Amino acid sequence: MKLFFSSEEVASHLNISTSRLDFYVREFKLNINKVKRARKYTHADLEKLERIIDLIDQKGYTLDGAREQIKSGINGLIPTTEIINKLKDIKKTLEFIKESIE
Repeated sequence: MKLFFSSEEVASHLNISTSRLDFYVREFKLNINKVKRARKYTHADLEKLERIIDLIDQKGYTLDGAREQIKSGINGLIPTTEIINKLKDIKKTLEFIKESIE
């Protein structure tokens, strides 16, 4: 399973342009890892972007409305799946680092 994805891979997966991807990253202030100036997206980043696109394109939210929905989560709580996925990403990253130093 791949740990990180390039901007091109993410844009292709989401069926959007890389410029639109960059726009969402800036507008929603997503904290994306950078390696040698290139953004590297995790599975959790993909989920956030999928949610943003769903809110805007499918449900018709404005940028401000989508920000509010994301900020509030479900009843003001972070969805459990988001927490689990973030923890899985952290675990994979730590395993990768461990393997590279052994």
